[in-house]
Amino acid sequence: MGKSKAVTAVFRALQLILSITVLALTLTFLKAQVYGDPPVTTKFTIFVAAFTIVVAVANLLGAIWWTWLEDIVPTIALMALDGIAALLFIAAGIAWSIGLKNTHGCSLGDDDGKGLYLTGLINGGTIDVGAPQPLAGYLREEDLRSPDLAFGRLQGLCHKAVANQSLMFVVGVALCGSLVGLRFWSYKRGGGKVTYV
Repeated sequence: MGKSKAVTAVFRALQLILSITVLALTLTFLKAQVYGDPPVTTKFTIFVAAFTIVVAVANLLGAIWWTWLEDIVPTIALMALDGIAALLFIAAGIAWSIGLKNTHGCSLGDDDGKGLYLTGLINGGTIDVGAPQPLAGYLREEDLRSPDLAFGRLQGLCHKAVANQSLMFVVGVALCGSLVGLRFWSYKRGGGKVTYV
């Protein structure tokens, strides 16, 4: 394996590991859903992470074993897939940033946790049950009896959401952007034909 293939394989492995981590963190939000449907942002992030995993696996296998892939798939198509993955991860990170804007850094804040309770990404969506406060989708029956337990669960979910958002920007901006740049550089250097995937 040449030096350029080894560098590509390392980047692809890192992209794969971080994408799997984002997928796993996002699936914990899906698994925590008790009432109603999860927010659209959560579903979108699952799609983005799964798409990037497929791109990373195909390119990792191409860099290590499937050397014939570079003859079948045009380099510009692989560059486009990297670019799409980067843009999707950036879009998901922005969506999570917007969704987390009223969380006061995952603290209860001046509003005694109302910002956490009414933030869709943290509460899993709300259901109007005719009570003064809507029912949060992530809260379980035992949470409804204890406000401290409920806000403890919401704070834990908020910390996971902030970590997930940060990883999305790392994958989107740094890793996928670097891979697009690396592939473009190799494409230019090779006169239109890349020597690795």
